[in-house]
Amino acid sequence: MLEGLAQLIELQSLDDAMTKAEGELAKLPEARNACTARCEVAAARVEEAKARVAGAEGAQRAAETELQDQEALLARLENQQHQVKSNDAYTALLREMEEAKQAISVAETQILEAMDTIESAGSALASVESEAARLSEHARGEERDLDAREKQLLVRAETMSGQRQAIRDHVPPELVAQYERIAKRCRPALALVVKEICQGCRMNIPPQLYIELMNVDEVHECPNCRRILIPESPGTHAKTRA
Repeated sequence: MLEGLAQLIELQSLDDAMTKAEGELAKLPEARNACTARCEVAAARVEEAKARVAGAEGAQRAAETELQDQEALLARLENQQHQVKSNDAYTALLREMEEAKQAISVAETQILEAMDTIESAGSALASVESEAARLSEHARGEERDLDAREKQLLVRAETMSGQRQAIRDHVPPELVAQYERIAKRCRPALALVVKEICQGCRMNIPPQLYIELMNVDEVHECPNCRRILIPESPGTHAKTRA
């Protein structure tokens, strides 16, 4: 193979691996944000459940206060029965006593309803707190995994960058420039030729160009996609396929 082409194949392989590592690195913040978002949703559900419990407890206290007030009122009205002098006043007193009794009944019902709500809301709160704790623990593990993966990818990227420079130093500058110019436009920049077909664009190349390519006297580009053409030989197919 023409001097530098074998190194270009290795260079392209490294570039592909580096691009993959950089892509994975770029997705890590999104993964962290998703992890945080799940925990925030769980925490919000806990707060909502706590608010339902607190609301029911407040309703119970309010109903208990109303019950006490109405019971006190009823007792006061009952004590006034013997002091009433007229039928109209007695009738009005009885009406007030009946209203107090009804209010007491309503308050007692509200207390029972609040107690039921407190029980169910408390059970729901325990459930969402348990789920939030599970998610939080999972999130911490996921964060550790993401941190470890980030360090691994950074080390790998740095290693590959060094390897890339070492390979690049052994390739003629004009060939590197040609490769990098094409790589900016399309990937892969190198295309294997199999049975006179460029594997980059899947188009036939002219027979004369194929003959010249087989002689590997110089670097040739595909007349269709302008990729650098690589003659098929053992070991090149896996490294140059799209």
